Amino acid sequence: MSPLDKHKALTKVRAAALEELFGDKPATVFPAHELTNGKDDPFLIDVFVYEFEMEGDDYVIQAAVTTGMSDPAMPDGDDPDSPRRRELVWYSYDCTAEYAKLLRDMAWLPLYDGFHLDAYHTIPWEFPAVEGSPWKNGFFLAPILVEHRGFRLTVDGDETSLLWFIPISDAEREYKVEHGPNALIDKLQAVNLPWVFDPDNRPPLV
Repeated sequence: MSPLDKHKALTKVRAAALEELFGDKPATVFPAHELTNGKDDPFLIDVFVYEFEMEGDDYVIQAAVTTGMSDPAMPDGDDPDSPRRRELVWYSYDCTAEYAKLLRDMAWLPLYDGFHLDAYHTIPWEFPAVEGSPWKNGFFLAPILVEHRGFRLTVDGDETSLLWFIPISDAEREYKVEHGPNALIDKLQAVNLPWVFDPDNRPPLV
């Protein structure tokens, strides 16, 4: 089976599971060919955007979810129980093409560089989510929403789950590297960082 045929087959599995999770089909799809880093890029990663509302709220939240990061398995990590296949999720009010590209690149790098991405890890990156902003690196945690944190599906026989992408600045990433992930989480909680990314309401953590 070609990589493209495999991607299409596995995406059907992922799409069905995500439709059950969100209760609807994606509102927007950013296909892999629009997000790729070049025609020879070996990794096909789409971004599906789902819309939902929290009980009691009257505004729509968008969850951007990669589908394709789990096509290959990542190398084993330090924790033998950590899934080798993941997809990323990022919450915002308006998932732009720039957001989708950044999320796709966060999913792409572990596959390209051959490392295991897990909760509490960070990824340095050059390009920000919003032009001129410092929010370009990735910090990863288990999803904040219970149903998303507990989401599981089987891809090629392996358990697959979601990782929550949180854009952070260079200073915030350096703080995490120096003091550890729990110290950065303490900062996140101290400022009550909104879990839905909004560049106009994103206080610095350090």
